[in-house]
Amino acid sequence: MLRYTMRRLTWLPIILFGVSLIVFVMLRVAPGQNPAETIAGQGATPAQIDRLEKQFGLDKPIAEQYVVWLGDLVRGDFGDEFYSQKSIRDEFIRRSPPSFQIVAMSLAVGAFVGITFGVISAIFRNRWPDYSVRFGAVAAASVPEFFLLTLLIVLPAYFWSYSQPVGGYVPIYEDPYENLRLMLPPALIVGVAGSAGLMRLTRTTMLEVLRSDYVRTARAKGLRSRTVIVAHALRNAGTPIITALGTAFIAVFSGSVIAERVLSIDGLGFWFFSAAGLRDLTVIQFLAVYTAFVVIIVNLLVDLSYALIDPRVRYS
Repeated sequence: MLRYTMRRLTWLPIILFGVSLIVFVMLRVAPGQNPAETIAGQGATPAQIDRLEKQFGLDKPIAEQYVVWLGDLVRGDFGDEFYSQKSIRDEFIRRSPPSFQIVAMSLAVGAFVGITFGVISAIFRNRWPDYSVRFGAVAAASVPEFFLLTLLIVLPAYFWSYSQPVGGYVPIYEDPYENLRLMLPPALIVGVAGSAGLMRLTRTTMLEVLRSDYVRTARAKGLRSRTVIVAHALRNAGTPIITALGTAFIAVFSGSVIAERVLSIDGLGFWFFSAAGLRDLTVIQFLAVYTAFVVIIVNLLVDLSYALIDPRVRYS
């Protein structure tokens, strides 16, 4: 497994290099206002714009800009924001906790809902629990997350005079109630929305496993239904479920960006939206590479987990 892991990790810098190059070039050739003109504001003179372009290195050829930026990135210097001149590293550290929390909570909710109700749907095949779960999975996949998150603000205020917190972030160790009041509702929405595919795949996989000979043998030997389902059927269906969990993580990861934007949670997703609106190139470039890194590592962990679930899987 170690050799396989090292071999996979050797592709990490190559993929990140390709992602960074594509993002860097696309940001500079895409139509839109010059960031220096945006920073200078209306009425700025050409001399002021030229001075800002020189300050941020935008007057150099794209190839030279990329080499300079990539060299700084490799050394751990992520640069500064165009507008506030704040360190991107410091801002990333400050904004990471709310993003990590909402992703972790959403993934936990999505995994619990997707696997639990997928198993229930398979056990009660073609009965009302199965139809209910399938309907819920289709509804969760069909309704946009930003619409549900908007309703999270509007409906409680209209019907119950309750105001869902919007904006800011309080660490859970400082005020658990306020933290969960802000983070739990969007985590539930994002998690349930991201569990739709996991529910359907769990149901399909469990149906195949429950019809297997060894499951029928386990039932004939008098084992309890819970033991048959959890210890035998669910474990043998674990490989595709883990794969779906990796996909659910990516869905939750993107859904958390929308949640932060709608609820103005001061995390990485809100930061990305703000940077995109202002064409803050350094922030967008860094967050794109960071996202690619997270997705690659999650896919690697999913592949490595196969050997822990299924002893027949061997890596060389």
